[in-house]
Amino acid sequence: MDANSKTDEHASLSWEDRPSTCPDFVVSFRGYEQEAAETLGAAIGETLRAFGRIMDISNLDGVTVGYDYDEALAQLDRGYETNFVLERTNGVAIGVAMTPSVLRGESLKSHIVLAGHIADALVGNDVELRSMTVHTIAHECSHVEITAAWEKCFPGELLRTRFPTLLTAWRSEVTSACWDEYAACRISADLGYDPVPGYTQTFLTIFSGIDKKVGELVGGFDGTNVDQLVGSLFGAVGDLMKFACYLQGALAGTGRKLDDVPDASSALSAHWFSPYFDRLADACNEIFSEFGRWPDKRQFEVISDLVVEIIEDQAVTIWDHEDGSYSVRIHHPRLFL
Repeated sequence: MDANSKTDEHASLSWEDRPSTCPDFVVSFRGYEQEAAETLGAAIGETLRAFGRIMDISNLDGVTVGYDYDEALAQLDRGYETNFVLERTNGVAIGVAMTPSVLRGESLKSHIVLAGHIADALVGNDVELRSMTVHTIAHECSHVEITAAWEKCFPGELLRTRFPTLLTAWRSEVTSACWDEYAACRISADLGYDPVPGYTQTFLTIFSGIDKKVGELVGGFDGTNVDQLVGSLFGAVGDLMKFACYLQGALAGTGRKLDDVPDASSALSAHWFSPYFDRLADACNEIFSEFGRWPDKRQFEVISDLVVEIIEDQAVTIWDHEDGSYSVRIHHPRLFL
């Protein structure tokens, strides 16, 4: 099943002739002159209507474009009371676009936020930059579809569910990040430009530092704040898994295998993460094969079990108690000797 056919009820039509799922929406601009905003807004609308013919973006709430991307994220009306402030990815990969969930009345929708310098390339003369922006918008449209599919299968959960324990929250965060990015990268893989080289570089950067990162977290533990240690381990291992999913999704979406990326294949060879990389790809592929038809969350729990398995294999054993608390035992595998 390819990404373009999984929800398309008009498969016999060429994509140009299919009706668009793009709803009426507003593009809001921050820091733009009116003429520039009108020109870019028209281009964004045309692009989204085109992508609406090959994926379901009917749950799009709107688009915000801002030169001050951080402020645009922070000021987005999410439709409910929260102290959580949206922040861009800021590390090995620098975030330039995000599609957070929002509530509009009782309806869950998705709102695309774009950094102005990225969005501007859509109407610029640089062909390479324009293709990258087209791909970025396609990726964010994919998130609109993915979120809607989750809401259809598990209504009322996103933004409206409290996790009973910290371990449950950490597991869920990693699972959501891995699945969402795998699916978005797979759906948008062949739209705009080829993202595989960039995803490969980012994954290898995270991958090359994971042993040191986990070792520092364990070595720096002072025996008092267990939540900080365990939460940080979920964060570090979760990032490794998430960026593996970026690469895996893009490879699957373009019909390639890991062997087609020699740098990544060579780096993973004989490394402890190699079997986990393969199992993660298999888990995501299995979930994708049932896109939007998930009867329960058992397939997703494979990912959450995997992150715990990696942490326990490489750093600490975790005991989850019936009362919601947990305890850990730090061990010293060959990785840290």
